[in-house]
Amino acid sequence: MTFLASLQAQAIIVGMVLVPLILIAGVLVLWKHFVRNRNRRSPLTTDLLRTPGFGLQEQIDALNDDITVYLMATTWVPLMLFGTYQLPTQNTQTLSPPTNGILLAAAALVLLVFLTVRLIRKVDLCQRYREALAGELATAQLLEPIIAGGGRVLHDIQAPGFNIDHVVVAPGGVFAVETKHRLKSTQGKGKEQAKVTFDGQALRFPDWTETKPAEQARAQARWLSERLTKSTGLEVKARPVIALPGWFVENTNRSDVIATNPKACQFMLKARADEASLTPDAIKRISFQVEQLCRMPEPGQATELAAKGWKDRRAG
Repeated sequence: MTFLASLQAQAIIVGMVLVPLILIAGVLVLWKHFVRNRNRRSPLTTDLLRTPGFGLQEQIDALNDDITVYLMATTWVPLMLFGTYQLPTQNTQTLSPPTNGILLAAAALVLLVFLTVRLIRKVDLCQRYREALAGELATAQLLEPIIAGGGRVLHDIQAPGFNIDHVVVAPGGVFAVETKHRLKSTQGKGKEQAKVTFDGQALRFPDWTETKPAEQARAQARWLSERLTKSTGLEVKARPVIALPGWFVENTNRSDVIATNPKACQFMLKARADEASLTPDAIKRISFQVEQLCRMPEPGQATELAAKGWKDRRAG
């Protein structure tokens, strides 16, 4: 078989796999636009706010699409290479040279290893995002008493190149809350494995230490303070908070950063001794400006961060 004939044969095999998929996708797109949504529009006219973990859920959905593609590719690759190997036999009634089979088998093995490694990385990242999402949902639920106390809790606030998991605007002040979901060890004593200490700089877990969360929380609170001060005309100083749902947290030193289990959120309802409580009018003005940073995208449109390929740094 000549090189051109071999190339044509391979193109036929690829086409046999891809053309049906393209046709099905095209039919679904036509059905959606000309049948399902024909002469219909959404009745929702209110600008909705982002839900807890909205950005993470977008990333999970995108990863699930990638995982599906890789799984399909691991099926296509062996079939296409095997079909390429079998074509000479069908066309010339002679067996392909053994070296062709060895080369194709080696190519299939290399491609399968590559696809498997990529698939494992995607699945691992997706699992980390799911764990991070579970942490944000837990924190959001545990912060609900703030609302009963006259405050507001807003989620997934968008900033240039990053997001803030939750912003609390309450009588006790403005708080930029960064959730950290960390798994506990199944070894050792239960109480010891559930405790984390914070000295203002480092979170000391039973088996490891982290310093980046404090730096991240400070940077986010600083950006939020500057943004709200400019937009409200009030002197807003957001306090950085690290939320660790499911952990017993002990703060060993006084610090501008507070590490806490979000169950213990009542401190946000009471101002510190050297500060005045936020008035209901101030809470309303600040909350309105925060709302502008967490509006949901239009249906069918990706958010700016998702479109830029934003990856959540907390899942790492």
